[in-house]
Amino acid sequence: MKHTRWFLMCGVLLVIVAATQHSLWLRAQNAPPATSAYPSEEYLLLGDATRGAGEPMLAVDPTNPKNIIAVAMGNLHRLGGKTFTGNDEYHVTEGSTITWLGVTHDGGLTWKVGELPILTGKYTRCPDSFAGVTADGTFLAGCEPRETSGEIYGTSAVVVSLDKGDTWGKPADIVSSYGLARFAPGLKPRIGGNSPWDRPFLFFDDSTGVVYGQAGGGETDIDQEPGHFRTQSYLTASTDKGKSFGTIYAWESKDYPQSGRGHMAAANGVVVVLYAARSAPAAENATCPCMVLGLSNDRGKTFTYHVVKNLPVVQAGRGRGGQPGGGQAVGVAPGSRGGGGGPGPGGGGVAGLAADPTKPGRFAILTYADGQYQATVSDDFGQTWSPFVPAGSTANATSLTKPWFEFSRKGMLGLMWRAIYPDRTYDIWSSLSRDGGKSFSPSLRVSHALSPSPIPGRNAGLFGDDIQNLAMDDANMHLVWGDSRAGFQAVWYGRVPFSAYAAANR
Repeated sequence: MKHTRWFLMCGVLLVIVAATQHSLWLRAQNAPPATSAYPSEEYLLLGDATRGAGEPMLAVDPTNPKNIIAVAMGNLHRLGGKTFTGNDEYHVTEGSTITWLGVTHDGGLTWKVGELPILTGKYTRCPDSFAGVTADGTFLAGCEPRETSGEIYGTSAVVVSLDKGDTWGKPADIVSSYGLARFAPGLKPRIGGNSPWDRPFLFFDDSTGVVYGQAGGGETDIDQEPGHFRTQSYLTASTDKGKSFGTIYAWESKDYPQSGRGHMAAANGVVVVLYAARSAPAAENATCPCMVLGLSNDRGKTFTYHVVKNLPVVQAGRGRGGQPGGGQAVGVAPGSRGGGGGPGPGGGGVAGLAADPTKPGRFAILTYADGQYQATVSDDFGQTWSPFVPAGSTANATSLTKPWFEFSRKGMLGLMWRAIYPDRTYDIWSSLSRDGGKSFSPSLRVSHALSPSPIPGRNAGLFGDDIQNLAMDDANMHLVWGDSRAGFQAVWYGRVPFSAYAAANR
């Protein structure tokens, strides 16, 4: 009897082992492809079980890379004990959204985490955080301070730190519902809703010291039927490192009217914009909507334009009330910088624009098609473009989204994205170009494990995850993204040395 029992136990153990091995084999077949081992780190940086974090950005001090700041949109997961799937309730609740701020002076060994001191007076909520740094190490950070009563007006504002993020100055408006006098003559921005701000970004031209502020989600009713609006993006320049901003100009002209959100970059005294236009002069011989490149040498006051004929154009989504101008932008890939969007299937289109500060006239464009990112480069201010080359992809992913595409101050071109799998889990990937966008390293997985799909009740209202961000020093790529591995939406930080990308090439 004892022998019989022993054989039965052995048989059960063998069945368990075999089942476990089969389960592991199945998981391996569905797991992301293995990459070369590389030294990296990642950890939860911003957000907790009460107030989540998403849509992060970071900046690394070019004079001392041990100084880093990170910001994120911090929404309460629940309001009044309830879970919401939209942002209407957040709009009218004081303190429902803040800007998280993390500051480190030792390269990430320790962080001081708190709230960015930017809310003053009537402003009681602050979504859409952003950050940047000048060539001399002056940090800038901001968000969209808003009211939570009345017309719910607001602004996009920035504060400046002269001591590496320890203290901050007074808020300066980039674009504001209360500052229409700063708009250039002839502009009619829509007030309220998304216009004339939405998702501000900063751009730094080290050659001139100018800091640009962008309001890519503005709208106007110029040349529209009554009650209808279309996209009109804006920019404004600061010559005092973000302490104040000047006249606000539109990206477009009457000959190249804008029909969807686009992309912007600045370097070597030139502002470059790329957007879809509803029409173009007959001399262009173009079928529109068409992708248009605009160049400005006078801080956005005037532009010269031409159609970029080798770029795809995708159809726009519909705004609120069925009006054009909102939703997914014409020509902009879902989840890209300037396009917003959640983790849905990639619909194609332009996914990024970058200007190389080390080579005047070099621009790189990122597109998304057929499940991968591709890049093309111009070395003559956009007159001619190189053949597209693969820039990043992830096997077994159902879609790639939320790309960030940017040159470092030393000319490295970095790309990060989110790979989403059939069960809605996701992870973070990146690639690097050392030759100005002519070729890219094989894709490297940054996050060490899969994030679950959004968790209702612990996902900050199921909004606040439009973008993720990278920044580079002379030796590393630093990355921040929204992640739910902790059981709630939080911002995770990761760092990958450039040497890891070189190893991936061997």
